[in-house]
Amino acid sequence: MKIAVIIPGPVAPGAVREIETLVSAGTKVTVLGAAGGVLEVAGDIDLKAAEAAMLAMRAEREGCDAVVIDGMCDFGLPVVRGAVGIPVVGAATATYNLVYQLARRFAVISVNREMNPMFERAIRECGCSERMTSLRAMPRALRLSREGGELPYSPQDWEAEILKIAARQVEDEGAQCIVVACASIFGLLRPGARERLAQELGVIVVDPQAIALKTAEMLVALGLAHSPIEYPRINPVSFEDRFREVEPDLRRSA
Repeated sequence: MKIAVIIPGPVAPGAVREIETLVSAGTKVTVLGAAGGVLEVAGDIDLKAAEAAMLAMRAEREGCDAVVIDGMCDFGLPVVRGAVGIPVVGAATATYNLVYQLARRFAVISVNREMNPMFERAIRECGCSERMTSLRAMPRALRLSREGGELPYSPQDWEAEILKIAARQVEDEGAQCIVVACASIFGLLRPGARERLAQELGVIVVDPQAIALKTAEMLVALGLAHSPIEYPRINPVSFEDRFREVEPDLRRSA
């Protein structure tokens, strides 16, 4: 099995190695970066849809069995599903649908306040809004650009800030599960962070990236993909000129 992971920025050193630890033995991973532009405010995320679709089309041509959209806004998800026939999993959709089965009340921690409208949209589209106790943002924002991410905390301080916010959500709001709205958050923290947070808080803490990858593996194993009625196939001609224009950049992002 081969899974393509599309991230909303450049591919950082070590990203492939980190993701490979989350998949089953025998599953191969290729990581592609939708690195055009910046990712600082909510509207930026929709501008990545075309690039994500082109990367997914390339992944399908190269024999990938599924695509993971590795962002908690599910950037470009409907467009990407319309562009390919293989399963396309959004990290947000996979995470919130699983959380819906695990707990009656969940809370979300945002890594960028300016992205909150997109995080909230993803939660609404999953039909989970009524179970969310709150969406609280960290004081310092994570931002992405073509050059890479601006990490706002050290791994240790980031974990401490998550614990501080989540503790209020658990104690004051009755949250039974915590979601950090950053698919790769546990690859940025110290090893064992998810387990430590769950132990300290006494509630479920989920890893969105792991959930998305396991969902992709499950869909491939079951022979399932998105409905062509809900996501009609897009004519590739819509992307051909743009693809030729940016194809060298796409190659460099692999």
